[in-house]
Order: sequence, then C-alpha cells, then structure tokens
Amino acid sequence: MAACYENGSANQQQEWREVLTAHQKQLHEWAENYPPTFADKHALVSAKIARLDGRDADAMRLYEEAIRSAHDHGFVQNEGLAFEVAARFYDARGVGSIAHACLRNARRCYLQWGAHGKVKQLDEYYPHLQEERVQTSRTATIGAAVAQLDVETVVKASQAVSSEIVLENLIRKLMVIAVEHAGAERGLLILPRGDQLWVEAEATTGRKTIEVSLRQALVAPSDLPLTILQYAIRTREPLVCDDASKERPFSADQCVASRHVRSVLCLPLINQAKLAGLLYLENNVAASVFTPARIAVLKLLASQAAISLENARLYGELTMSEERWRNLFESVPVGVSMIGLDQRYIATNPAYQRMIGYSEAELRRLTPWTSSMRTTGPPPRRSSRRSWPVNPTFSTARAATCARMAA
Repeated sequence: MAACYENGSANQQQEWREVLTAHQKQLHEWAENYPPTFADKHALVSAKIARLDGRDADAMRLYEEAIRSAHDHGFVQNEGLAFEVAARFYDARGVGSIAHACLRNARRCYLQWGAHGKVKQLDEYYPHLQEERVQTSRTATIGAAVAQLDVETVVKASQAVSSEIVLENLIRKLMVIAVEHAGAERGLLILPRGDQLWVEAEATTGRKTIEVSLRQALVAPSDLPLTILQYAIRTREPLVCDDASKERPFSADQCVASRHVRSVLCLPLINQAKLAGLLYLENNVAASVFTPARIAVLKLLASQAAISLENARLYGELTMSEERWRNLFESVPVGVSMIGLDQRYIATNPAYQRMIGYSEAELRRLTPWTSSMRTTGPPPRRSSRRSWPVNPTFSTARAATCARMAA
C-alpha cells in the first residue's frame, strides 16, 4: 500500500492511510509485547509512513532501526527487504552512494536466505550489481554456511563414493551423483596422465536417467572451455560462472560460443595437495543454476572423490600386478611351491604338482614337513608315470631364482 500510495487517487489515499495506520497500531502492540519478533516489522512500516509524510529524518532513523533489529534477531529476509526499500528511498533523494550500498546488502541478504529469484530480479533491475559481483566472485573461494548444507545428502553421497574400489564403477557413480546434485545438464571427469589431461567420462541427462560413457580421450577445445579449465588448474580453487557467455575472459572462449555455455562449475579434485582430477559441470538452459548450497555439497563430495580415485587407481595397479604374478607362477616350467611358517603348503604351481604327482589340495592336507622333507620334498606318488630325480638344492638356490622371477 505504501508503494502504491503516491499514485493513488485522493479517495484511495485516504482509504489506504486508514489501513496503514491500523496495521501500524497492531504491530506497535505486538512489538511492545515481544520486540525480538515484531520490532523490525513495526520499524519498517513506520519508516514507510514517515516517508509518505515527508519526515525524511524519521524515515532514515526508522529504516536503520528496522535493519538493525532484523539482523540482531536473525530475520535475514526482513533485513534484505529493509535494505531494498531504504535503497529506493535514498535513490529518490539523490543519495546514490548510500543507495548502492543498501542494494549490495539487500542482494547479500537475499542470497543468504536462498531467494535466488529475488537475487536475479535485482541483477536485472540493477546491472551494476552483477558486474561488480563478476569482478570479485571469480577469484573468491566458493563456500556456504553450515546451515545451508543438507547433512543427510552429504553423508549419503560421500558413502556412495567411498564404498567403491573398482575404478570404472567409482567413475560412473561419481558422475551420476555429481550431475544429479548439481542440477547440471552435462558433466565431464578429467584426470591427469603424466603431462596430459584426459576426459575419462562424460555424463549427460536424459529424460529419466543420467547416462555415463567412459571416453578416455585427450581433452579437446570442443569438450569444454579451456580458459575455465586452465583457471581452475592454476588456482586449485572451485570456479563458478553464473553466465559464462557474459563473463570475461571466459566469454571469448570459442567453446562458450559454439556450445552456448551458460552456468558452469569446475571443481578441482585435490588429494594431499596434488591435483587428482577435475569435475566440470554445465547447464546451458539457465544462468545461476549452481547455488551456494549445491556447491557446498559438491565441494565435500570432491574431497572424498579425490581420495577414492587414488585408492581405486592403487587397487587397479595392485590387481594388475597380482594377475601378472599369478600368470608367471602358473606358466613357469620349473616347480614352485609356497610354504607357510607352520611348514604346510600354501600354494603350488602346475609344474610342481606334475613333478611329484600330488594335486594342490592333496599337498595342503599333508602333515608338516619333517627335517628330511625340507631338502627332498614329499615322496613322489608310486603311480606317477615318470620318475623325477630328487635335487636337494632345488628348494634353496632354484627356489630363490624362481622367487625373484615371480617378483
């Protein structure tokens, strides 16, 4: 009513003034009974009435009182509203510097509250606010208050990633969770191999599912804006672009123009101060898709992903090494056996089993070796077709050679 008052007819103004006065009286009673909840509302309405009456000094004092009370008692949405109407008040009176400061504070409060539609409206009405934010946000570390985090979501996402040890399965799960929680259309996982960067996987959103393909190809300029990738690598900090098509120097990137890139989030995956990879997410439907709360979840997910990727890589190398050792153990033409501390057989290769005529299962059932068996081995089966000469040195020199070959 206060906003429409000056443009109303005389009859409307009289009617609205009576309603405003009644509201002010009710708020005054509530504010006296419990100031923490109602003092900021009463001060704000009183400031608007003082403005209509031309009492500018009272209006300024009451705007400040409303802002302070809302801030002190945690009403961040009312603090933002008071800053916004105060900005209009100062702007109408030619005090632009104060109006600009109030608008910045209003935007900050709305963003903290999660009113992203309101933030977008302010950016459209006052473009200088968005330009100022672009200059400062690019080098700032992205963060969010603990209260903004969905703890259950963070725990579930972290557990899902940390539970995988097979690299391919981990990559698929990581990409699905990242794209799903970010609200992205497309995502890329980029991992370093020596001095080169490779696109390991690409995730795209379909109508009902998120499809993940393992690409394993060198990073190309057509895959993503290289200027964004290089910036994230250099700073080792998450980079968010509300609209890459308008933010310099990224707007000049050829990929931004060809793919019509808008919302972008690039998260470095850091493990023990080393770059383990990068997670690139984009949404080309709308700007400002990656909100602080979503980014906060993804930052925690990125930390766990960096550790899990390293563990999966080490597990893969161990599996390959074990497979090579097993192939050598089974195919070597000399007999090789592994004996435990209890002097029982642990494993024997096929050549050893053929030599003595026992299967591995039978050897494991044998009683512990006697002192004579330690140099000669168990007696060959009588039914063995071939008589194998016993070499007392086989279990020492040759066994050591075979062990080195296996290693």
